[in-house]
Amino acid sequence: MAFIIAAVLGVIALAWFLRRLFPALFAAVFVLFAPVWLVGGALLDLLRRPLAFLRPVGLALARLVGFVLVLPLLPFIFVWSFFAELWRQFRPSKASAPAPAGVKPPTPMQAATKRTADVIDLAAWRRHNDGNAE
Repeated sequence: MAFIIAAVLGVIALAWFLRRLFPALFAAVFVLFAPVWLVGGALLDLLRRPLAFLRPVGLALARLVGFVLVLPLLPFIFVWSFFAELWRQFRPSKASAPAPAGVKPPTPMQAATKRTADVIDLAAWRRHNDGNAE
């Protein structure tokens, strides 16, 4: 059980420290693991009857992992996501330039409204200029 917890914490630590590299490593592990999974599944299909006594053990292990590892972590996941959204407004966006001192950056809704108004203004200007060209 300690190994499973250590593995999960290790994966979380790797994801944090290797934020840019982690998706590629994660995909590489899956690509390398897929043939093992397929060959293992084929062997398991061949040995299904001789290994039928292990089915209750596997189900019990899956339930144990679900109750011991997943259920206790659910509140932390929800609290983490809540605080991440709450503190997102205090972190400046990397894509935008810093706002001048004393000026609050627009909210996403205000920015979307401004872009929509700009598109409407551009369309009206084009329509006006196309009408004058004839």
